[in-house]
Amino acid sequence: MVIDCTQYRVANSKLFHLLKENSHTSLELQLIRFWARHPRTKLSLYTIANALDTARINLREAIKSLIEKGILQEQQDDNGLITYSLGNDLQTQEFIGELAKLDWNEMRILEKQLEHEAVLV
Repeated sequence: MVIDCTQYRVANSKLFHLLKENSHTSLELQLIRFWARHPRTKLSLYTIANALDTARINLREAIKSLIEKGILQEQQDDNGLITYSLGNDLQTQEFIGELAKLDWNEMRILEKQLEHEAVLV
């Protein structure tokens, strides 16, 4: 049992640091969690805004930031529709995969740790 607790802490520590580095706003964290639940989706800004119940204008900067970090990617089809999806690099896929494995309580603990870090900075 002790080994399991140690592995859990190490995994969450790595995940915590990745989240801390890549989600500087609560909206960025929401987007990362959204894609952890829907890792293979390609969605428009309008669809994402409706799913997260937020204004599109609020999402633009958060999505742009996550694109710059390589977590999301942007594609434009022949009709000019821009969609967003997870980045293809292995580190992003592993990061999102680990995040998707967390249960609700584990995710809340990470969120509280991130909030606490933000207050201390």
